[in-house]
Amino acid sequence: MSAAVGAPALRARRRRREGGLRAALTLLAGSLAVVYGGCLMYLLLRGGWKALAVSYYAMPKVGVQGEDVARFLLAALYYGGLASLVLRVAVGVVQRAAPALSLPRHTLRNATLGVALLGALFARDHLPRFLLFLPSEVRAGGGVGPQIFNTLYLAVLSTAVTLPLGLGAALYVARFARSGPFVAALRTALDTLASLPSIVYGLFGFLVFVVELRAGYSLFGGALVLALLNLPVVVGIAEESLRAVPREMEEASLALGATPVQTAFRVTLPYAWPGILSALVLSVGRVFAESAPLIMTAGTTISRGSAYSFDPFRGGETLAVHLWYVNSAGLSPDKGDVSAGTAAVLVLLIVVTNGAAARLARLGGPSGPRARRILQA
Repeated sequence: MSAAVGAPALRARRRRREGGLRAALTLLAGSLAVVYGGCLMYLLLRGGWKALAVSYYAMPKVGVQGEDVARFLLAALYYGGLASLVLRVAVGVVQRAAPALSLPRHTLRNATLGVALLGALFARDHLPRFLLFLPSEVRAGGGVGPQIFNTLYLAVLSTAVTLPLGLGAALYVARFARSGPFVAALRTALDTLASLPSIVYGLFGFLVFVVELRAGYSLFGGALVLALLNLPVVVGIAEESLRAVPREMEEASLALGATPVQTAFRVTLPYAWPGILSALVLSVGRVFAESAPLIMTAGTTISRGSAYSFDPFRGGETLAVHLWYVNSAGLSPDKGDVSAGTAAVLVLLIVVTNGAAARLARLGGPSGPRARRILQA
């Protein structure tokens, strides 16, 4: 009798403890979100005016090689991002006011691309000064135009090395390799590389490219070092994504007469595309954020004659390196504003990259067009 009476009281105590635990976790998560969001908004607002203040007057060209191409690319990114933000807000307001109205996704995408192209063609000289001008060592008013270009260019170079190597290794380990000493040694090597600090990669790149090969400071050397730095992450995430592909889809492809290689490239990889893209986004974000390896391999200076050159064997600093340099050795009187503006541009660049990756991720996976065609067939 006492046991029957005590059971409801025990359950009530458990429910109270669980409720208290949920409340504590909710409060902790909310506090972290508020602190993190507040710090991020402070950073963006502090540097936003310096970085994104729109000028209504044409910015004079400074005569640097490749300046027209750089202005075109920056204008497309700038006006395309603004158009995407404005269109998203407008569509959200319209759908709340009139839920029956809806626009296809391709209409918004085409409108964003159209605005980006028009801005790049006709308004590339009306970008914010901070996004166009060259950095200044001792005078106020410097910009981060070459740093933005180098950051994007270095991300392309590094991804061009990381993607085939990382994806090929992940596909081999997940689908073609047999369990044995070689696979165990490969996993040990990847785990070891993942645990090394970035400064070790920087020293390795400095000794190999700058000292031994006498190639000097170059973006290509920095891209190779960052590719090695990101390779364990890309291989690990891509391998897990490939192993998550249902075996039934691959067996169906094999039963229809496809070879294992055809199945891997036409069924496995498209289905695992969102996970693979997540790994690439993480690697690109690390390229944006790393500074120590690039200081030792790509350098900390900008040459006026090759500020926007596509030559991968030239040196140049990125946004993260410029942020470190301004705060550690900057002599300009407005280095606080330059630092805040550089940080704001770096954050916005990462946000734009993640948004573009989220859109590309919809092309693959179980809900992507290729998977739908496979299931319909």
